[in-house]
Amino acid sequence: ESYAGGSVFKPVLAAAALEQGILPEYECTGAMVVDGQIFRCAGGVPHGTVDMTAALEKSCNGYFIRLGQQLGAQALLQQAQALGFGRSIGLAEGLTAQSGALPGAEELAQSGQLANFSFGQGSFTATPLQITAMMNTIAGGGTYHTPRFCYGVTDADGTLTDPFQLPAPRIVCDAATAKTLRSMLQSVVEDGIGHAAKPAGGTAAGKTGTAQTGQFDAAGDELLNYWFSGFTPAQTPKYTITVLQDGVLEPETSSAALFAKIAEGLQVIEQPASD
Repeated sequence: ESYAGGSVFKPVLAAAALEQGILPEYECTGAMVVDGQIFRCAGGVPHGTVDMTAALEKSCNGYFIRLGQQLGAQALLQQAQALGFGRSIGLAEGLTAQSGALPGAEELAQSGQLANFSFGQGSFTATPLQITAMMNTIAGGGTYHTPRFCYGVTDADGTLTDPFQLPAPRIVCDAATAKTLRSMLQSVVEDGIGHAAKPAGGTAAGKTGTAQTGQFDAAGDELLNYWFSGFTPAQTPKYTITVLQDGVLEPETSSAALFAKIAEGLQVIEQPASD
């Protein structure tokens, strides 16, 4: 299924801006008004002067709304499409993952809708698989690899007889852009709001997201989607992991902390067996 993405989408804007050499600073007051709508950072807390690294660390909505205005709707859509959003993924013969939804150019001509899209809200939806593929592209040096769930059909003795053909990998962004983004996303874990994602004895990089769903419980409180997507180790990635807890008021364990537990489990699996 596809879900509201929220701030886990922000690396898409960061990649587009880095490709164009746009690295603005922004004075965050905790809220900004666009087309008569008030857009707030979490809790309305001012972040002060932020650059791109600090905006990712603090998940500053205002910074990315301003960045979306500078990039423009066409550049945002092109970058999102290049990273696999708005298109289905073939998982196996006859099995296809949902495409999610990208807003159209006409919708994004409205400044308020462009602002929503700039931090992963509005009509935009994505699957966990798409979010993982996007983050994996950053981890993998800017090359998009279509995710696979199976290699093909085997005969009775396990020999692969009918391999499932994947689209060829494609370069989505420059390797230098991906390297810069890896460092920025490592800062989210080392110094930012994704600190719970740091695995014991290891490094990680990634992005949090808390997305409004438009769904409410019986008490009238809105249910949220809690994301963390990232990779580990941070600078020499081996694993890309996405955690989504969908439609809850507040999770008992954060998605970032669950990411860390998975990463730690992978470390244990990789350790050589002792005599």
